[in-house]
Amino acid sequence: MKKAILTTMVLTSLFVSSFAQTSEFFNQVNYKGAFGQTNWLKGWTALDHYSYLAPNKIAANTITITDASINAGDKVFWTADNVYLLEGFVFVEDGAVLTIEAGTVIKGKPGQGESASALIITKGAKIFAEGTANNPIIFTSESDDVNDAFDLVLPSTNLWGGVIILGNAKINTSTGIGNIEGLPVSVKSEYGGSDDNDNSGVLKYVSIRHGGTDVGSGNEINGLTLGGVGRGTTIDYVEVFQNNDDGFEWFGGTVNCKHLVAAFNSDDAFDHDEGLTGKMQFLFAIQDENFGNALGEHDGGTDPEDGIPYAFPQSYNVTLLGSGISSANADNDNGFNIRDNWGGLYKNSIFGDYVGIAMKVEDLATGQDSKQRLDDGQIVFQNNIWFNFGGGNDFDALGKNAPEKEYLKNVANANTIEDPQFAGISRTAYSELLSPTVSSGSVAYNNLASYPDGDDFYEVVNYKGAFGQTNWLKGWTALDHYGYLAPTKTSSNVIEITDADINAGDKVFWTANNTYVLNGLVYVESGAELNIEAGTVIKAKAGQGESASALVITKGGKIYAEGTGVNPIIFSAESDNVNDAFDLVLPSTNLWGGVIVLGDALVNTSTGMGNIEGIPVDERSAYGGSNDNDNSGIIKYVSIRHGGTDIGSGNEINGLTLGGVGYATTIDHVEVFQNNDDGFEWFGGKPRCKYLVSAFNGDDAFDHDEGIRSPMQFVFAIQDENFGNAFGEHDGGTDPEDGIPYAFPQSYNVTFLGSGMNSANADNDNAFNLRDNWGGSYKNSIFGDYAGIAMKVEDLATGQDSRQRLDDGQIIFQNNIWFNFGGGNDFDALGKNAPEKEYLKNAANGNSIEDPQFAGITRSAYSESLDPRPTANGAAYANIADYITSVRKLDNIAIASNYVLSQNYPNPFNPSTKIQFSVPEQSHVTL
Repeated sequence: MKKAILTTMVLTSLFVSSFAQTSEFFNQVNYKGAFGQTNWLKGWTALDHYSYLAPNKIAANTITITDASINAGDKVFWTADNVYLLEGFVFVEDGAVLTIEAGTVIKGKPGQGESASALIITKGAKIFAEGTANNPIIFTSESDDVNDAFDLVLPSTNLWGGVIILGNAKINTSTGIGNIEGLPVSVKSEYGGSDDNDNSGVLKYVSIRHGGTDVGSGNEINGLTLGGVGRGTTIDYVEVFQNNDDGFEWFGGTVNCKHLVAAFNSDDAFDHDEGLTGKMQFLFAIQDENFGNALGEHDGGTDPEDGIPYAFPQSYNVTLLGSGISSANADNDNGFNIRDNWGGLYKNSIFGDYVGIAMKVEDLATGQDSKQRLDDGQIVFQNNIWFNFGGGNDFDALGKNAPEKEYLKNVANANTIEDPQFAGISRTAYSELLSPTVSSGSVAYNNLASYPDGDDFYEVVNYKGAFGQTNWLKGWTALDHYGYLAPTKTSSNVIEITDADINAGDKVFWTANNTYVLNGLVYVESGAELNIEAGTVIKAKAGQGESASALVITKGGKIYAEGTGVNPIIFSAESDNVNDAFDLVLPSTNLWGGVIVLGDALVNTSTGMGNIEGIPVDERSAYGGSNDNDNSGIIKYVSIRHGGTDIGSGNEINGLTLGGVGYATTIDHVEVFQNNDDGFEWFGGKPRCKYLVSAFNGDDAFDHDEGIRSPMQFVFAIQDENFGNAFGEHDGGTDPEDGIPYAFPQSYNVTFLGSGMNSANADNDNAFNLRDNWGGSYKNSIFGDYAGIAMKVEDLATGQDSRQRLDDGQIIFQNNIWFNFGGGNDFDALGKNAPEKEYLKNAANGNSIEDPQFAGITRSAYSESLDPRPTANGAAYANIADYITSVRKLDNIAIASNYVLSQNYPNPFNPSTKIQFSVPEQSHVTL
């Protein structure tokens, strides 16, 4: 029988073949648009610097929360103008959703046993607790005044319970279900199931302090307990400080975790149980000089110990510090205590300052241990630094038994014993001496293990341990609140940078105690690495044409610019005093060039390469190649301001230009403010992009060209009332327009605001201008406040346009809110031509025209009125499209081999194709 794959099947094939990598990229949130209840623009953007943004709320009321306060199916919102006081065990029951605004403080009453206070997210419930670096969500004791760093006598533990999240992912107990320790046994304490992609919500920039109350003999609540939590859950920037038991404990599950802090907890820093298989990166632990047990107590299973799935968590960039090499803490005995069939991986990490030995692998005469997994290569410690162990500082002294000793000293595993040269280690509150970053000359920048190729979770960094030059603990942790952390540097010198200052192969470090001034085009050449410390300011001289100043990361070069939410890296003009919000007359554009990053990923030009616009044509302006996983580095918490200088008639430099940039590159929390041309422009490639801001730029907010295939999430644009063109000028190709690969970026959680519905800005004509064979998707987004129409899809009588891709289901706008368009506010008025009108009003696409009820929209500096968060539980919290999670093989059914494969087009996949084939009978088919 002859079959033709329908449009829906084409899209399925598309995602499987071209976007399997995005399976763990997207955060599964419960709202449309770039913002839920958290304004992540605060603290690091020019929008904040110039006082566009509404101020943070101040808590004025205390509300007591009991278990009766949240019931199954409820949608509950806790806001920062209240303090919430937990009285007893508070269960967020199956089907309920608890959303917590950034800056909210939750306190727990004291109590032991059944009178303990704790927050429990049960199986089937969700928590969305999204703080920011300058406005974290804090869980602490009723007795803790979070505005007074001297109110408690430190250490203070055991003052309340903790936070527990229970999910439906696999655990390796005999029944596949467990009841979490520390709670009464009931259906509400159950965890574990069959859905490894289960989503329990988001914990981000959350600090959990002073907990660990006793609930039974020798049984305390961990700071954060994760039971059977799935990989659809986001755990990122979470601290447990002075807890009376473990910092973090996992009971199975697949949840992926980043930026975890276990500081001065009484038992283990990180405890694994029951078949944990998640991924982890950027973990930090430091133990008190008088207490604290293992850095990692790692058990594979308990009932049975050889249960399925086998434990195999994979951790990169971990820094674990004990009580100090000279401490008298007898519990600092085994840094890693590995038992009960545990297997797992640690790479590119730093371990030490621990009074005992480094590693003990259980080796029993009978029964399940972990020795066999070590022998089978399933316990992996590679390319790590070990230092200052009290048991001795040679590999024979680091291991408890002969097998682990032999493993650690095997040169193939690339472990070393050497000083990582931390900036400062201290365990004393108010000392301002703790800084676990590594200096530019540290051995932590040498001999790194490769990161998994094409993985969408790990950031590809150039250092070992949890920190490079940037201390991401600042601003949101108890470690900062109690004065442990070293202060931020202030700039005292000005250094002029010319193109001669960075040469091929150089490793260059720019630090926050200097201001760097670009004089002309400065190229980071192939093989060179530019590392920029958080808080560094880079300025550029004015100039036009060949005298323009810009920073260009060439193909084969790398930039590691890692700011933080309280200490961003700023690129601006020489004339901008970044400490004075009133020195420039706004808007100020065209004062310097911009930032350009060039890579080796695929672009769809006829040659597969190009020379980037805006700079002279030579080898250093080339971009594009054959490596979609190319790594150009990291740009994170970076604000690019007042650029876009003219380099020719009608030709200006974009704020951030990305030419052929690969998937291993991280673009995260990047703002372009008042640039004279586009905010962001991509020329092919597929870099991972999150938290982008395009504010008051002269041309388009986001411009796509030459086969871009990036995943994007949390993208915000707002245009000036007098200028700004399209939200998205989206072109598929130029030379040729039907080049390979076809464009197909995927964007979730976008908020785009134009010049205002009643603006006289004539350039606000087509919000989305889709041309030249562009395809892509926008879901769970909000678009509006735009003077013109919403969408124009190019439809030519001859030649390449985008109409065919719309007809083929490869232009996707689904589950979005549209509002306040000057062209009219019904679907017939939103589209330029009949095909896009019909698409937008097709109910199957889930689009709606309604007011998202933002907290405040303004385009006026110093007004403190811009707040693009939609109202709680309003239209933005309904009708959410599913997120891409993971790709799984469903069937593997063999069929007779006498099939006929007909002509398919386009060929090869670009990134999708129509396939016609014949098989002798109705069958399951794998493509």
